[in-house]
Amino acid sequence: MQMQTPSSNSLEREMSWSCKLAQMDHDSQIESARTEGKTEGENRLGQLMTRLFSLGRLQDAQKAANDMAYREKLYLEFGL
Repeated sequence: MQMQTPSSNSLEREMSWSCKLAQMDHDSQIESARTEGKTEGENRLGQLMTRLFSLGRLQDAQKAANDMAYREKLYLEFGL
């Protein structure tokens, strides 16, 4: 059985703390990216709806709100 010295315990605590900090940083970056992506998606949908409403294409707006494939087609049509 190997006896641990106070310095080895300190090193283990420091390594453990470094791993925890790295995980917290990673988690924070993931959440930030997720939030940014959600905001971009909402802005994109808002732009699409604004264009459809301004053109009087209410049926297209209603269909786009419920049909992802149709919405993607409209994104391409409007270059969004």
